[in-house]
Amino acid sequence: MENLKLILAKSCKKIAPAWPLKNSVAVNPFLGLADLNFNKASKVLKERSDIEITMPLDFYLTQINENRIIEEDLQKALKKSDKIKLSTKEFLENLKLLASSKVEPNNKLKSFINTAEDMTAKHWNELLIDRVSAWAASYFDESQTLWNTTDKKSTIYQSWKKEAEVDLTSELIGLKNFRKIIKQLPADELEATKVILEKLAVPEALLEAYLHALLLNIIGWSSYISGKDWNNAIYGGTDTNLQSFLTILLAWELCVFENFKVQDIDKVWKEKAALFTANIDKNEHLDTKSTLQNAYDIAIQRQLAEKFLKRQVTESDLVRPKAQAVFCIDVRSEVYRRNLEKADNQIETLGFAGFFGLSLNYVPLANHQGKNQCPVLIPSVATVKETFNDPEIVKKAIRKREVKHQVDKNWKLFKKGAVASFGFVSPLGLSYFFKLMGDSFGITKPVEDPNVDGLKKWMDHGRDMDVSDIPLADRIKMAEGALTAMGLKEKMAQMVLIVGHGATSINNPHATGLDCGACGGHSGEVNAMTAEKILNDKAVRTGLLEKGFIIPEDTHFVASLHNTTTDEITLIGEQNIPKSHQSLVLEVKHAIKTASASAREERSKRMNLGKNADVNTSIFNRSKDWSQIRPEWGLSGCNSFIIAPRNRTSGINLEGKSFLHSYDWKTDEGFNILEAIISAPMVVTSWINLQYYASTTDNEHLGAGNKTLHNVTGGFGVLEGSAGDLRIGLPLQSIHDGTNYQHLPQRLNVVIEAPIEAVNNILTKHSNVKELCDNEWITLLQLGENGTITSKYAGNCNWEQV
Repeated sequence: MENLKLILAKSCKKIAPAWPLKNSVAVNPFLGLADLNFNKASKVLKERSDIEITMPLDFYLTQINENRIIEEDLQKALKKSDKIKLSTKEFLENLKLLASSKVEPNNKLKSFINTAEDMTAKHWNELLIDRVSAWAASYFDESQTLWNTTDKKSTIYQSWKKEAEVDLTSELIGLKNFRKIIKQLPADELEATKVILEKLAVPEALLEAYLHALLLNIIGWSSYISGKDWNNAIYGGTDTNLQSFLTILLAWELCVFENFKVQDIDKVWKEKAALFTANIDKNEHLDTKSTLQNAYDIAIQRQLAEKFLKRQVTESDLVRPKAQAVFCIDVRSEVYRRNLEKADNQIETLGFAGFFGLSLNYVPLANHQGKNQCPVLIPSVATVKETFNDPEIVKKAIRKREVKHQVDKNWKLFKKGAVASFGFVSPLGLSYFFKLMGDSFGITKPVEDPNVDGLKKWMDHGRDMDVSDIPLADRIKMAEGALTAMGLKEKMAQMVLIVGHGATSINNPHATGLDCGACGGHSGEVNAMTAEKILNDKAVRTGLLEKGFIIPEDTHFVASLHNTTTDEITLIGEQNIPKSHQSLVLEVKHAIKTASASAREERSKRMNLGKNADVNTSIFNRSKDWSQIRPEWGLSGCNSFIIAPRNRTSGINLEGKSFLHSYDWKTDEGFNILEAIISAPMVVTSWINLQYYASTTDNEHLGAGNKTLHNVTGGFGVLEGSAGDLRIGLPLQSIHDGTNYQHLPQRLNVVIEAPIEAVNNILTKHSNVKELCDNEWITLLQLGENGTITSKYAGNCNWEQV
């Protein structure tokens, strides 16, 4: 039994987590395979589920024919390959033959349901997915349905078992004695798993692969449940939900096995399993595509190195800048920062993780539970509450929101009522005519901004963050850590903008995917406001002074918000700026206005707005158009993360593809800041990069499919159409414009300006990060003191000259 537990745990750990729509977080879908190198992982996924993590051969041929991949790139990729021993010329000749054949061998490990499909030509797997999906949507429902028949108090397997014992659907479609077989299974999931596996007699050597293949077969729900386990593990809850779900899938296998035992399904399955074992790791197509993908990534690294080599060096002579703006490292900020610096070269921009080092649990007014405003890799440690400066407004706002929530709840119940719905869609439906017209032409909005939630009339009347639940000593510590990590310890301007970011879109289930990933899929507004509150606090500054940390008396921090859909920056804390800074405020706002227009103009070139389009009007209209499937491109195109002072990248157009983190190793005693960056933001940016990567290479399995067919299920996810698996990853429209890909599969290149020894020490300390680098999910590049890329990580803490 203990051995079985280990195998179950190992199989489940291979499934990466996924998060609900309300706080969608970009995640590395290959997280559970990080212990394998990229090439090996591609074979494991292909052999167990048909998942592709490389592009079709034609894609790479196009890159070669258009000289994006050159002979030098291919030579380097072939030198690395342990499977292909050909010259560049021989490889290209063989590539053309493979591409023309259009036939790729399929050696997938079959489940018993797959085997039954081959034997009967009936879609048993489709039945499994549809029935399990219908049950799971109800079990995990977050108050979307009016009536819920599932037992949510029981474990996943036990709840499903109760329903399956009375559900006739499977028997009517052809699985005889389905209910009887389920009733005979033990109530305990581990006991049931043991019983099922004994009957199926899967060889122990294949067991882990077989169980992993079952989970991959319904990867959407597997990933969502894995996300539940991930979150529970951080906050001390049950983390065996996925094992319970796996028992359900095994129960389906048993039902099919019992139904087709007479036709010798066990014999047919064993023959296919033997064929799988004999041909494992033998796939010329995959070896070729992996080599080509390596060549493509090498080409991107070459192009990035050339940008640094050709950079026009312009060292800043600013003793003290007019103002500073700390942006999230998000790639969309790269475009804005470049344009803001161009609009006023006396404004210095910096890059830092968008939660600004403040791991918060945010509780809005009239709410009893908060939401985490921090990366999912770390738990929230401090609670902040929404409030207003005027106590009378607080009372009115609470009452307004409570009434609104109650009205919304009752209205929702009314609309879903069995009788009321008939009256709703006819006479009451007519009253929506003018609202529908207004929404369609962008005059009104279909829904209110969720951050406002009924408080629109008071939002400009001293909205604030209550940080009283955070002890002063903790606030001082948070301020010291944030300022040091931001690189503000040595030099601070009179005005420092803390620029969180969020997005604006309408009728978009994946809206939070455009918000700040560092803030748990929420806008960074709360973190910026909290940072302003703490950093301007006199008691905090006094505490910092006692530690030898000096904030100039005239320095004022201002919470700001960058709307990445419209490229507007709002000074949220403008009302708190002292009168002595008013002339400076006007100068900064003028620069922001100029930079916003320039950034919109630059981004418009990717949006197919038309030759004669009014860029500003078109982009603003996209943000409130409820039929718009591409309000913005998000982080599409991301391919690099640069950890260096801004002067190393200023003057380089990185095309909105680079995460920029400010860092100066010469001021980082003990390399603690570098360790924090490598172990957290670098991992998060890799997650983002690989989610976009996977949604491009295999949108069918690892992406969300066609956005226009989405239906929200349970309030937490989407189905493509009315049935099927839960869709994870990014919709096709987020990576493709209808003609061309807007995101191309390029693994993250991390450029670090720091001594190699320091980087190696950090990798050795953090084995999970070293694993990502050793297995080529991330490529590390060193930026030398001359500002050019000089070395490349070669694995196991070895580096090679570029």
